[in-house]
Amino acid sequence: MTDAPTAHRDLIFMQAFLDLAIPPSTDGKMPGAGSLDIAAEVAGALEADELLGPFIQAGLQAVHGAALGRDPAGFSGLSPHARVELVESQLAAHPFLMPGLALHLYPSYYQHPRVLEALGEPPRPPFPEGYDVEPTDPRLLDQLRTRKRGA
Repeated sequence: MTDAPTAHRDLIFMQAFLDLAIPPSTDGKMPGAGSLDIAAEVAGALEADELLGPFIQAGLQAVHGAALGRDPAGFSGLSPHARVELVESQLAAHPFLMPGLALHLYPSYYQHPRVLEALGEPPRPPFPEGYDVEPTDPRLLDQLRTRKRGA
């Protein structure tokens, strides 16, 4: 038995893989997913997903192993082009890898304060402050209150 973490719990591998899945924008405004310290959160979501999680983890493990076969430094030691090629070579055997990962990665990425700021949103959850709601006309509510049920 080895003490090496599984691919989805290997922080260096996951940071590089997440940056492949959502790379930083070329203008530098949007961060890459690997730079946001969300790898552990994504790994936890994969472990909690009883349906797709095992398939995604198997795909990540296959990429991890193939990367180590190409470079002793693993996935992070490969060039960006070689990373893409390696992942593409594994997709036929692991078709749920990228769509399944996206299912768990996107919420973590798009809720991150740095991403929200880059999108022009306040870098906070919507609650407890809530969203800004325009005032409504109280007469509309009065009409609903006076409406008969079933009419």
